[in-house]
Amino acid sequence: SVVNAWSDTHSDAQRWMVKPVGKNIYTLTNIGSGMLLKMTSNSADSMFVSQSDDINDPDVKWTIRKAGSGVYTLVSASQPNLSLGLPSSDVFDGSKVYVGKHSTADKQKWIFQKEKPQLATPSAAIADKMFSAWYEQYKIETFKGFWDRAEMMEIVLDAYEVTKDKKYLKNFDAMYDNFLVQHTGNWMDNKFNDDIAWAAIFCVRAYLHTGNKAYLEKSKDQFDKMYARAFTNKYGGGLNWFETKTSKNACIQGPAIVASCYLAEATGDKTYYDKAIALYSWSKIYLFDQQTGKVNDNIDLDRRTKLIKVGTWSSTYNQGTFLGAAVMLHKYTKEANYLQDAERIAKYIREDMYRNKVMDNEDGGNDLPGFKGIFARYARMYTLETKKTDLVDWLQLNAKVAYNNRNSQDLTHTRWATRTPELKPKSAFGASTAVSLIFNTLPLKKD
Repeated sequence: SVVNAWSDTHSDAQRWMVKPVGKNIYTLTNIGSGMLLKMTSNSADSMFVSQSDDINDPDVKWTIRKAGSGVYTLVSASQPNLSLGLPSSDVFDGSKVYVGKHSTADKQKWIFQKEKPQLATPSAAIADKMFSAWYEQYKIETFKGFWDRAEMMEIVLDAYEVTKDKKYLKNFDAMYDNFLVQHTGNWMDNKFNDDIAWAAIFCVRAYLHTGNKAYLEKSKDQFDKMYARAFTNKYGGGLNWFETKTSKNACIQGPAIVASCYLAEATGDKTYYDKAIALYSWSKIYLFDQQTGKVNDNIDLDRRTKLIKVGTWSSTYNQGTFLGAAVMLHKYTKEANYLQDAERIAKYIREDMYRNKVMDNEDGGNDLPGFKGIFARYARMYTLETKKTDLVDWLQLNAKVAYNNRNSQDLTHTRWATRTPELKPKSAFGASTAVSLIFNTLPLKKD
């Protein structure tokens, strides 16, 4: 990857280890990537620099020359007339670092500064720092919205579940009060049935942590009303995604199953588990491929053929809620098929969707940027409830890279493998995903 100049965020992506490999010859290894600083390009006069893992490549070797009090130049060992430098024009975040003809200009002078090593994965203190930066800079407490706000309220509950720090419950209470100011009384004026399911989840989770019956009553009341209007026998069952539309989407089935399981736990009413099992069984016919673990987006009637058609797009939040649904139903029923489903869902997102690499997409529009934070929540549930460790290394890699790609305001946008611009990212929902990831990864361990 190309090496760029950036505002200092004290991250491993900006740290280099200098190693002698000969008489006054060194390699520089990036701490974040583990790769070597390397010249790249075919121009004889000016080359950009990238990273390489080939220790035998002559273009990864450098000499260090003193250029004044406390400053040095880095000279290519293979082409001693070329030195590492910054552009001659104004330098900004993202400016490419280059190798050009040696000069005495300040833009070819560098300072070596010793740094303390970072933890292998973000700590609770780092999670709290990232939370505060996001919560305060985006004014999350008074944030307007419905489903995106609901999911950010769940992140606040995640922070409490992981740390047991009651300050997060105070944050949640304030967010809930402001939510009710904007969305008073009956939420059924919102025609998106999945929105109601998301809100029912944060309400019942809050009850389970606080014992405040107002949260439970709101969750039960709104979920029951939503379920009554959303369930139809068209296509053999399942919930409509949106009132007046005919599609039945994973984004309502998954959270509705999760909400049903939580409500069963909170109320002792086993009919909620019956609803959850019925929705899950229906989803396995139409939406969920139990052989691969892939969760398809929706089914609807093809107006031309009059046959059911499947929307095959897959997303992190649908994989996440179905992962949670499988785990919760396995916990209740002890039936092995749910655990097998959970393992396949987890494997599909890690291997098929992301090839074990860092999640670096879902950044378009208003909704997509927040999806990965939902997955992170249920990945924690899966790991802790089942004692499976197949996601741990991958999640920790994502957490470390996301943290290292923060900007100097401690914000990370939703493309975790891409450096976050210094200009505050537009989407508060997108910036919430790294906060969710870091908190939900904290308790994950491999024994």
